Amino acid sequence: MPQRLDELRMIDPVLTTIAQGYSNAGLVADFLFPHVQVAKMKGKVPVFGKDAFIVRETERAIRAASNRIQPSANDFVEFETVEKDIEIALDYLEEEEALSYQKYEQRVTKELMDILLLGKEKEAADLAQDAGNYVAGLKKVITALDAWDDYTILTVDPIADIKTGMNAIRQLIGRFPNTMLIGEASYRALMNHPAVLEKVQYSGLTKVTKDILRELTEINDIHVGLSVYSTDGATFSDVWGDNVILAFVDKNEKHNRSEFNPSYGYTFQREGKPEIDTYYENGGKIKVIRNTDNYCIKVTSSDAAYLISDTNHE
Repeated sequence: MPQRLDELRMIDPVLTTIAQGYSNAGLVADFLFPHVQVAKMKGKVPVFGKDAFIVRETERAIRAASNRIQPSANDFVEFETVEKDIEIALDYLEEEEALSYQKYEQRVTKELMDILLLGKEKEAADLAQDAGNYVAGLKKVITALDAWDDYTILTVDPIADIKTGMNAIRQLIGRFPNTMLIGEASYRALMNHPAVLEKVQYSGLTKVTKDILRELTEINDIHVGLSVYSTDGATFSDVWGDNVILAFVDKNEKHNRSEFNPSYGYTFQREGKPEIDTYYENGGKIKVIRNTDNYCIKVTSSDAAYLISDTNHE
């Protein structure tokens, strides 16, 4: 007996392709937690080690044995991906009224993607901005006595705070951070801070930009978190608060990226996700478009990031 229409679940290859290629330019979590594809829901990856920085004896005399060393004893971080999904139901009457139902479905697909991506952004932001996830010496809480947005405190220098964090990371992993993610409130405070403006006044510029920050910090990859979220649809809050995260992140292109490369963290995403499927209800009168993702955001090297939190107090 043919399967009833209401019970059919079909993968939509066109909408899935759109979903997998879609990105929201206003979201920045991927710069801290780049995506890697994993075949299984559970697994473990090695924590970035420091054996490569040990100075060893490598000189070999004639006919002498080679300088053999023991393989690195890696610690591992476990991950387990979790399925997330969201769907929208469309009545067949909407199909008849739409000028282009294909474009309408594509718009719905992007709407579903934006919902899942915002959830992913918030999840990453909560993880990266939690001081409890940072080891001692790799975090600084800014007090009211050294607030970045109080321009009357002449001893405050935000760039010095950033440089302190950069050096702290280098002391632990032998490399400076290559990524800085700034909350919008912290970025706004930096833009007009007297100590920062003083550093650029001789260049003839009147304001600080991300390009100037790149020169002052020597961090090329700087991103500002501008996304907001709401729990009631009426009031909005910043996803990224008045915080700064400095991190060493895997910068390889996606096809060369691997969870075995040293990096502050990764988003482990199941292969083939996100995925768009459709099914019908009410005897075929209602078509449901569903977006399914499956991922886990994980810190894989806690030594590779530094948190400056609560920068503003005004």
